[in-house]
Amino acid sequence: MSRALAVLKRVVSWPPLVSCLRVALGMVFIAASLSKIQDPEGFAENIANYRMVPFPFVHVMAIILPWLEIIAGSLLVLGIWIRANAALTVGLLLAFVFAISQALYRDLDISCGCFDSTPSAHKMTRWTLYWDLIWIGWAILVFSYDRGAHSIPSLVSRKLARRSDNETP
Repeated sequence: MSRALAVLKRVVSWPPLVSCLRVALGMVFIAASLSKIQDPEGFAENIANYRMVPFPFVHVMAIILPWLEIIAGSLLVLGIWIRANAALTVGLLLAFVFAISQALYRDLDISCGCFDSTPSAHKMTRWTLYWDLIWIGWAILVFSYDRGAHSIPSLVSRKLARRSDNETP
């Protein structure tokens, strides 16, 4: 049994796989933010439909949340501050899981507002929740195992190291 776990750990911690998960997770967050940034009023209506947030905070959330998503997603894609951004995405996803779970439990017939800020977009299902849980798994793997081997800062430092090696007499 422990041999199987060792093999599984080696697979899920393989740097190219973890880097692909990091970039994919970043792209998910970037894609999720775009329509929200373009239509903050529609996204505010989505937030209000969850019936969780006091009305004075709905518009503040509708403005701030998409920018957090695009910044965290972009930094994940680039491989900058990987652990901090993976932790931020876990936190955001846990909040989304809570919001979606309570909405499903209460049988609210609403759009999740995940990738389309139009309140009449496709309705939320259990699969909305399942995808968020999958993405939490990705973020935990990125947080735990991504050491930035395939990131922009790593690429730049390797290039600079090669350049300085070539200039040494």
